Amino acid sequence: MEPRQYEAMIAKAQSGSATSATELLQFMRTHKIHQPELVLLHGARLLKGGARALGNEVWTVMEQVFLAAAELGCDQWRDYCLKELTKKFPSSLRVERLKGIEKESLADWKEAEKIYQKILAGKPEDTVTHKRLIAMYKQSGKVPEAIESINTYLETFSTDSEVWHELGELYLECGMLQRAVFCFEELIVHNPRSMYNILTYAELLYSTGDLETSRKYFSLAAYLDGANLRALWGLVACNMALMEKDKTREKSKQLQELQKFTVQRLRTAYKDLGGSGAHGKPALNLLAAVST
Repeated sequence: MEPRQYEAMIAKAQSGSATSATELLQFMRTHKIHQPELVLLHGARLLKGGARALGNEVWTVMEQVFLAAAELGCDQWRDYCLKELTKKFPSSLRVERLKGIEKESLADWKEAEKIYQKILAGKPEDTVTHKRLIAMYKQSGKVPEAIESINTYLETFSTDSEVWHELGELYLECGMLQRAVFCFEELIVHNPRSMYNILTYAELLYSTGDLETSRKYFSLAAYLDGANLRALWGLVACNMALMEKDKTREKSKQLQELQKFTVQRLRTAYKDLGGSGAHGKPALNLLAAVST
């Protein structure tokens, strides 16, 4: 998506053209642009203009406006849109889900949960409702329930890397590091070249005491990006811990060589970044202490 293209569409929509406003809302849906204020501004104007101007787009725009209004706490538009959608699609599961979102916007968590559980009882393969329920648990501070719901979801949809990541982050939040390790193992299987996944996995292994495997993954990250400070500092920490743990002559010599190489890479990285900056000088001083 070109930012200039998007900005030009906003400018056209602001001129008052119904066609331009409709195109802007379509563009936002297609590119998953999250700007509820903009949706409410132009969507509400279109709905005020009547259904004829929108044609077949009216119900899609109405749902879009409902979601924006629910998020922003604009009760009048939220209630109006939900009423019209319910009237038009009385037996729609999609509209039923919107009723759950309405309850969420009112902080009526119990009622929202009832609605989502009822939908899932009849349609357990409904991934959107599963994710809505998980989001609701997180929003209402029910982390154990969110974890349980995610695990239930992953029993059926085990290839959903986005949800594995969410579960890993929740385990981290709860201090359940070993379980978070398992989640990031799954994420690496799904995307073995993701620097974020590799580095987070390496740091989790370090925190749980698996120093050798942690060192291997920090090394992999450094191999993929030789100037990555997070990877290089991780290697320094692993090497120091391993040298302290295993003081056999041969092993220690290998680790010292690796440490020397890693420290040099860090010095080069800071030099390339302009090592005299606010963070550069302390880092270089620390490297000097590490290498002595």
